[in-house]
Amino acid sequence: MGKLSGELAAALAQHESGIALIYRALDALVSEFTLEDAAIIVDEPGLGRQVFRAGRRPFDEDDEALLEAPPGLYTEPPFDDHDFDRDLVMSLCVLAIRMDVLRYDAWHDPLTGLFDRRSFDRLLEMAVARSNRYGWPFTLVMLDLDGLKAINDTGGHAAGDHALRDLGERFRRALRFGDNGARIGGDEFAMILPGTDPDSVPVLIDRIRSAAGFATPTPEFSYGIAVCPAEAADVDTLFRLADERLYEDKQQRKSSAVPRPDAPSTLGEEDQPQ
Repeated sequence: MGKLSGELAAALAQHESGIALIYRALDALVSEFTLEDAAIIVDEPGLGRQVFRAGRRPFDEDDEALLEAPPGLYTEPPFDDHDFDRDLVMSLCVLAIRMDVLRYDAWHDPLTGLFDRRSFDRLLEMAVARSNRYGWPFTLVMLDLDGLKAINDTGGHAAGDHALRDLGERFRRALRFGDNGARIGGDEFAMILPGTDPDSVPVLIDRIRSAAGFATPTPEFSYGIAVCPAEAADVDTLFRLADERLYEDKQQRKSSAVPRPDAPSTLGEEDQPQ
């Protein structure tokens, strides 16, 4: 069994997916000891409770006892081999999952769960490279909350954080598989939409704004788009075009905003109409 432990350690060093590594260990156990089944249960702070089964087999009502069992390695039939170090295998599996979490955190914004700026820059560079090489079009969308400072001023930073998390969750519900959403600044967001016609973006924006299941209305935001390779074939130009159109949209929204009848006046006494 030392061979398996060594293989698992080598896979960890090569940054193999932690979940894939655990299934590899279970399948190796079943094969080496001619088992009918094997499962690993992990329950760790920060990781939660997770159950893995050889062959990625699903669980049913007959597995209730296993699903409720304490953390550990379980096999059918049970076996006892003095050369087999259960604790070492379990430790490697827990470490593998923790490394998955660390890799995820390194790519994602901790507040919204979307990709962070560094990840977005990599994804955008790869999207532009694929577009130039294969002719695969995509649309870049830049978004900016219209009033994050006002939200922070009136409701505190907790309210501002809530607005940012709210928008991030709306992204996840509206985006398709293959689309990428990112928080690239304090109140700035971006989306990379492969194969999306720019005329379809307003429909996506409407889905984000009207998504159901939220306790509060969507935070107001402005957006701008640019298309690769039709409008720009390099990252800087594409980003600049989308950012300029975002600014134009924000200015237009400001100029067309109608004050509420009960809104306090911002005019000084000398400016009040006579």
